[in-house]
Order: sequence, then structure tokens, then C-alpha cells
Amino acid sequence: MACIRMSLRSRVLDVDTVVNVVIPYDHFDREGRPKPFTRTLYLLHGLRQNADAWQRMSSAERFANYYGYALIMPDAQRSFYTDMAHGPRFFTYLTEELPEIMQAMFKIPADPAHTYVGGLSMGGYGALKCALQRPDLYAGAMCFSSGFFTLNRPNLLIENGYYSREELQGVIGADLQADPLDDLAARVRTWPKDQKKPLLYLACGTEDPLHPLSTEMNAILQENHFDVCYQEWPGIHDWRFWDVALEKGMIYMKDRLPE
Repeated sequence: MACIRMSLRSRVLDVDTVVNVVIPYDHFDREGRPKPFTRTLYLLHGLRQNADAWQRMSSAERFANYYGYALIMPDAQRSFYTDMAHGPRFFTYLTEELPEIMQAMFKIPADPAHTYVGGLSMGGYGALKCALQRPDLYAGAMCFSSGFFTLNRPNLLIENGYYSREELQGVIGADLQADPLDDLAARVRTWPKDQKKPLLYLACGTEDPLHPLSTEMNAILQENHFDVCYQEWPGIHDWRFWDVALEKGMIYMKDRLPE
């Protein structure tokens, strides 16, 4: 397995930024025979984390080797994976520039049938946004303890101390009105009939303060006939839960969308 921490110059962000890459070139099957990895997973961090979080705090590398995923772990600061009103264009970077750079540098699966996006908390919101707004890029999304709806309900972020009003205005604008691209429920409800829907895996701990947002989003997805697996079990907003959820999500995608 190769683990690479790299700094690259992004034209979209207009700054050097960090990306962590894990490539399981020595992936083996259960009988110990060499087996090529066949999937790429863009793995997104949470609000108070950075590109190092998944490698530092979870078993992501080990799971990547077990289940045959290359991992791409970018940094998005506190952007909520948006093209910020007064700041860098992180959504454009994540969905346009970064995949081009990764495909140019590494021999990893890049076609939409074998590319996934996942994340926790803010990153879970970002993962679902990517899958819904750019279904041409991803086969599916894995969303753990996700901050769904929060940009449409900015007072939740301000009153709970996640953002100051001024900082959040930098993300979504002075009027605190989120861009229509950030209204994920509206995107689900207006999905074109002839457009393929991504495969979705959602998980949240039953004691997590964001649990109501996950159950609400699951209900909306179910009502609109998305192929979604929602799981919950006892847990809070922490790495014990996310470590388990990541493995469950990887297995679910692998089994539902085989090689």
C-alpha cells in the first residue's frame, strides 16, 4: 500500500493545498491471491478537521486494502464544500479540478461506475451534495452523521457555536441565504425522471445531535424513490461511530455494485 501526502497548486483555489492519497497496490483476496483495486473513494473531512483526519483517526487505510479502494482525501477548510460567497471555490475544486489532477498523476479508477464520495458531518453533507449535483461523476455516496439541511437553516450553525454570523456570511453570503445548489432536499424532489440516481448509504448514531437531520433526509430520499440504505445504531458524533460506518459503507457499495 502506498500512502502519499502531497501539496499541489490549485488554480481554482488559487493556493497550495494538501491532498492525502492511499493506493492499495498490494490488495489481496481472501485466499491471499493478488487482486487489483477497482474503486476510488473521495473521502471528505468534517468542519473542525482537515485532510489528515481520516488517516489519523480511523482505519481507512486498512479498509481500503481489504475492500479494494483507492482513497483521495482533500482539504476543504470550513467551506461546507461550497463555492464560497467570499472565499475559495471548493465545490468546483473537488468535482472538477481535483479529479483531473488525480487521474493525471495516478493510475486509479476514474470512470463514474467505479468512483465514490463519502464523508462525515460536514463531509457527509458534501458527499451527498457531490452525488446529487454531479451524478455523472460518482456511482454512489456514503454519508455519516451528516449535517444535512444546515446551510438552509443557518441559525442551527450559529446558535450551536459552529460558526459566527460573520464567518457564515463568508460561506453563503451576507443575507445568509444558501445557494440553490446547496438545497439538497429540493434537488431530490425535482430529480429528472430520465437521470440515473446514485446509490446512497447513510448512517448516524442514535445519540448523535445530528440524528434528526439524517432521519429527515432518509425519509425524503425514500419518498422520492432513491436507492438508499439508512442504518443507525447506538453512538455519538465521534470516531468510534465513523470507523464502523466507513467499513459498513465500503462493504455496502462493494456488494451492491460489484466489479
